[in-house]
Amino acid sequence: MLSGNDDKELLARARRLDAEGLSEIHDRFYPDVYRYVRYRLEDELVCEDITAEVFMRLLDALHRRRGPDHNLRGWLMGTASNMVNDFLRQAYRRKIENLEESAEDQLVSDDNLDDRWDARWDRSRVRRAVQQLTPEQQHILALRFVDERSLDETASLVGKTVTAVKALQFRALASLRRLLEKEENGVGK
Repeated sequence: MLSGNDDKELLARARRLDAEGLSEIHDRFYPDVYRYVRYRLEDELVCEDITAEVFMRLLDALHRRRGPDHNLRGWLMGTASNMVNDFLRQAYRRKIENLEESAEDQLVSDDNLDDRWDARWDRSRVRRAVQQLTPEQQHILALRFVDERSLDETASLVGKTVTAVKALQFRALASLRRLLEKEENGVGK
C-alpha cells in the first residue's frame, strides 16, 4: 500500500509522463485492477483487455492534462468499474457463448467431470446472482471481498461514508442471498 506522500509523488511523476513513474503505476496497480475486473466478469481475455484499457485511458487522460487529481487508485478502480458496467450493458444486448469452455468440457475425463461441473455450476450461479445486483452493489462487494479493502478504504474509493458503505454491503449481501435461495428453490427458472 502506498503512503499518501508516495501516492502524490507517483502521481506527480505520472503527470510529467515520466516513463519510470508510469511503469511503477502499472506494476503496482495492475494486479488490483485485474482482480476487481475478474471478480465481475468470467472471460479472462476480456478481463485482460479491460484492465489494459484502464491504463491506456490513464495515459490518455494524462496526455490531455486530465486524470486523477489526488486518488490514483480510486481513479483506476472507478474507471475499471465504469468499463465493466459498459461491457455488461453491451453483453446484455447480445448473447455471448464461451466456445472455449464447451471444448474444454468435451476433453475432460468422466472421473473428474462431475466435480468440475459442480464447481463450475456453483461459480456460475454466484456470478449470475452478482450480475443481478446493481452496479454500485457489485462495486462495493468487489472492493470489500475481492480487493480485500477495509470499510474506510472502500468509502474513500467510492466517495461515500463508512455507514453508507456498510448499508450498501448489507443490502448487496442480503440480495445475493435471496437470489441464490430463489434459484436453489427453482423460482424464476
